[in-house]
Amino acid sequence: MKLMIHALTFSMVALFATSASTALAEESAADSINVADGYVRAVPPVSPTSAAFMKLTNTGEGTHQLKSAESDVSEFVELHTHTMGENGMHEMRKVEQIELPAGETTELKPGGLHVMFINLKNPLEPESQVDVKLNFEDGSSKQLSLPVKKMVPMQGMDHSKHMDHSQHMK
Repeated sequence: MKLMIHALTFSMVALFATSASTALAEESAADSINVADGYVRAVPPVSPTSAAFMKLTNTGEGTHQLKSAESDVSEFVELHTHTMGENGMHEMRKVEQIELPAGETTELKPGGLHVMFINLKNPLEPESQVDVKLNFEDGSSKQLSLPVKKMVPMQGMDHSKHMDHSQHMK
């Protein structure tokens, strides 16, 4: 009987050691995700919102999800995307997560997926830094310090078809 208990104990210790080494060998989502070209959009002082953009490359073997983001620059931080609304206008909406497929780069960019800062506490000055924490599905997180950049209007846009809004001021 004593020999069986020792054998059972040894088996349990071996199983635990194998599980622990396997867990250590697996990278967390935060370790698997590389962040490049990140920045926060500078906005006029009266604007209550801004956004962060970046490239997230999943170097791991499994799909991960960006579940949320945090920052002290605003009252709320949400993951957003742009979609085409029923009225033919672009609309922004909150998403629950952003998929990060293994071996791929997911770009958070203007007009697409992004991190939204809602109810800014202070104006975001160009060349300042914004601390952002990215939270992943496995509970891991990645802390970033992103520069605030002034956006340059897109070149080649035809604005000649826009109405003269002063006509509506009468």
